Amino acid sequence: MPGLLKMVGLPDMPMLSVVLVITMIVLGAMMFGWLADLLLGDGGFGVMINTGILLVGAFTGAWLWHRYGIPTRFPAEAVRAAIATGSGLLLLITLAVIRP
Repeated sequence: MPGLLKMVGLPDMPMLSVVLVITMIVLGAMMFGWLADLLLGDGGFGVMINTGILLVGAFTGAWLWHRYGIPTRFPAEAVRAAIATGSGLLLLITLAVIRP
């Protein structure tokens, strides 16, 4: 678990803090999944699948930015959070558009 946390840029934390952070991430993704379901209507996949797509996109975007990102003058955590949110939403919208 510590290796996975370091891979996405989180520091070493006690287990209770890890559980709280993961819970906040999942609840935030569920909120975005619900909002996306409202906005996409019939083009959406349902709240839980939207949430899963958002989490996969966010994890992939954060990992790619951590690995290949361009250094900026902004705080790294803020940039990583923005990249994760944007890449999750981008993946969801892309899949909704190419869905037959």
